[in-house]
Amino acid sequence: MNRYNIDSCALLVEFNASVWTARKLDKSATDEVVISKRAGAKDAARVNKHLLAGRGELDVIQKHVGAVRTYVYENTLPWSDTGIRLLPTSKFMDFNDRMGKLEEEFVELVNDFVQVYPSLITAQAMALGDMFDRNEYPSAGEMSHKFSFRLNYMPVPKAGDFRVDVGNEAQEELQNKLAKLADERIELAMKDARERLKSHLERMMERLKVEEVNGKVTKSRIHDTLIEGGLELCDVLKALNLTGDPVLESARAKLESLLRSVDVGDLRKHDSARVEVRTQVAEIINKFNF
Repeated sequence: MNRYNIDSCALLVEFNASVWTARKLDKSATDEVVISKRAGAKDAARVNKHLLAGRGELDVIQKHVGAVRTYVYENTLPWSDTGIRLLPTSKFMDFNDRMGKLEEEFVELVNDFVQVYPSLITAQAMALGDMFDRNEYPSAGEMSHKFSFRLNYMPVPKAGDFRVDVGNEAQEELQNKLAKLADERIELAMKDARERLKSHLERMMERLKVEEVNGKVTKSRIHDTLIEGGLELCDVLKALNLTGDPVLESARAKLESLLRSVDVGDLRKHDSARVEVRTQVAEIINKFNF
């Protein structure tokens, strides 16, 4: 059994955010649908109306939260089913600074929304017609409490750090089970890191493909993100390799070296450049069994 001791090189991070959904069950409309469709069960349908239908002010906040979640996932590894993630301590300062700025942006967006919220309610009277009900809208004072942005850090539990008032034999068994669980979580986290690298390599293989069909050459459009995104991934994976996996590091280093030698313009202009780079990507995949 492995015993990964990563409590000194990583910590746990938990991110949660909530945004007002602006959705409300319309009981009257629901009853109308059930009756008009002659449904025998009253719960055969549910009509949820969008209280801010036709408006985009709330979408901006939701998109921002989505971007924050993406940033968290890209810079951490999975740890538990509850959403807690594993963050290398080497990335803590950059990660914490970035999350601080993202939280400031979130607060600013929410404040802007709360400021215009009363006028939005007035506009919705026409947008929703007979479905409009002023009582379904929270007050302006309540609205700010409908949003939250929470970031928590916790230490990674140390192997054997388990306190319970049971016999020595039972305590040892529990400690072994917890240590095994921690190892399984770390192995799952490292599998996630390898899958990220594999996914980008496969994406490159697909994008760099040059085919001739009925005498006509077909190829995908090359975006800057194919190279830039790959380099960013290589940088992140260098920090996320918490167990020092030599296979992952070797493959990551090979890809980084390749990407730094690639010119996006050449890939767009010359099919031969695509074929050459694609061949090298295939070699990485085959050598490291990705």
